[in-house]
Amino acid sequence: MRRNGDGKVTARLGVRRSRSTSANVAEHVGIHPRLLARIGAEPRQQARVSHRGTTALFTLIPDADVGGIETVRVTDGGCRRIGGEPGHAVVLDLRCIDPTVSEAAAEVKGEFIERLEDDGHHHRLVVLAPHGGAIESHTDRQAEQVFAALGSRDSTLWTCKGWRPAGNAYRAWHISSGDLSVRSFPLLRSLGARRFQWAVSFHGYRGHDVLIGGRAPARLKSDVLNAVAKALDGSGVRVRVAEPGERYSGESASNLVNRLTVDGAGGIQIEQPRPARTLYGEAIAAAVTEVCESWIAADAGP
Repeated sequence: MRRNGDGKVTARLGVRRSRSTSANVAEHVGIHPRLLARIGAEPRQQARVSHRGTTALFTLIPDADVGGIETVRVTDGGCRRIGGEPGHAVVLDLRCIDPTVSEAAAEVKGEFIERLEDDGHHHRLVVLAPHGGAIESHTDRQAEQVFAALGSRDSTLWTCKGWRPAGNAYRAWHISSGDLSVRSFPLLRSLGARRFQWAVSFHGYRGHDVLIGGRAPARLKSDVLNAVAKALDGSGVRVRVAEPGERYSGESASNLVNRLTVDGAGGIQIEQPRPARTLYGEAIAAAVTEVCESWIAADAGP
């Protein structure tokens, strides 16, 4: 291990074999607990890992069997994310976000940014798009549309956006919502002590249906389902509620959309195939806005 004098650490890359079929395994890097402590990190927070100019975001997983304090381990998929091979030197950087770069500059440079719109007080609705920009395209615009319609008195907006000049921003910047650490995202950390009545998170995936998930009550999921299905009527895109245990169901208590709500029970996750986001993204966001407005109005009372 070598400290670089700029808050970064150089380590040696190792490969670990995993039988897990979970998509986020390639987003994990095994790190010796002593190295984790030396760099001032906590388990499961994020770090940039770079190799010869290629950078990807990883979640730090304590691993005493990495083969020495100077070695970090990723899966074969993790190696592909940074173009590295066993034995190569990699640089770890706990600075996940560049708060100084504008959105326009981030798109040109292939950077990763975080944005927050919040009055700092209300506890009603938080709208999320953790994989905006080119990671899961159009999802940040949908979240921004909902927030713009509802305003800061009744809603908060948190987004992350990432790009990559050579393409495949997903490979570089995607971190599963269940792994997102408030220690790695300063603006998200400012929301850490708050609990909202509802949270809605926009996502994209490779499935065919628009999938309504999260740990919110069935009644709220039904509200969203009916509104989005009406907006997509005649499009050929199916809308359904995720089955318990289904992949992308968003039902994990660790999922950010659930973590930010009271008792972890107010989260709605909306997974969308690319055609739905591209062709009907605004209509879906408008439908979600209408539903959220009804919740807020009912909560306010007469």
